[in-house]
Amino acid sequence: MKHSALDSMDLNIKLVVVLQKLNQSLLSRLEKNLLELKITPSMYTMLAHLYNVKKETTQKLGEKAFVTSGTITHLVNKLKKRKFVTKIKDKTDNRVYWIEITNKGETFFQSIHQQHKVYLDSLLSTFDYTTKHELIKQLKYFGKEIERGNYGK
Repeated sequence: MKHSALDSMDLNIKLVVVLQKLNQSLLSRLEKNLLELKITPSMYTMLAHLYNVKKETTQKLGEKAFVTSGTITHLVNKLKKRKFVTKIKDKTDNRVYWIEITNKGETFFQSIHQQHKVYLDSLLSTFDYTTKHELIKQLKYFGKEIERGNYGK
């Protein structure tokens, strides 16, 4: 069946709208769950990264949490106040700070991460493994093609 350019444009707009609605719906539910666990999504992402790498520069941590340099300072200070991280000035470059997760931060993250995983399992329980796996493959393909810039080729 041949489709017109207008059909394709309408389909593209519909695809973008559906993806935006899915993203908004999913993120709002995840945010609500994390806030119930007494942490913001950005702070959760930062602790998750630090849990795996143990320490990171503020700049890299901001990149991992998708936050600006001004926001990262605020979030690090909030985590520091809760004694989840320590902030250490680099020995060779005074402009660089290292953020290191503390034992308290690791314990807190383990606790909320497990609860968050249970929530995710419940949220996504109606989809079987194959459906999730295929969606991941398709979304990765879309992302790579868009990043590659192969528009209309």
